[in-house]
Amino acid sequence: MRIYTLSKRDTRTIINDIAKTWPVIPDFAKFTQVKVIEIDVRKNLLLLPNLGIIKLDNLLLPYLKNTETLRNFPSIVVDPGAVPHICNGADIMRPGVIESESFRKSDIVVVQESRYKKFIAVGIAFVDKSDIEKMSKGVVVKNNHYIGDRFWEAHKSSII
Repeated sequence: MRIYTLSKRDTRTIINDIAKTWPVIPDFAKFTQVKVIEIDVRKNLLLLPNLGIIKLDNLLLPYLKNTETLRNFPSIVVDPGAVPHICNGADIMRPGVIESESFRKSDIVVVQESRYKKFIAVGIAFVDKSDIEKMSKGVVVKNNHYIGDRFWEAHKSSII
């Protein structure tokens, strides 16, 4: 694991990419320095003040600890039986989905457990919300970041 600071140009690129793909744009005026925890060549955790971002290849996902930002993304609520599987990296399957907000295929979607509505995962939608009603089985959301994954552990162990 390597920790370093991004250049101003790379920081602007990240901010522009977020502005294009996220439903809400955080106040980037305060982000002058971005710390990066490099997990491997293609997977990084970018730490901005009070805002974490997971970078997987060209995909930028919100970090699970930032609930304020996560509330702005469409969500799926899953039943309690699905939670342990999702927290071990399993994709979100149709039988475990209790309710969902409107989203389209390839949108960033957050996953909440049903009892306390805590965020447990972030992923990319495989189908539109309208298609979920027609499905009885299959993958609804690809699980890209979940509680206890490499990014979660890297953030916990970092000194940033």
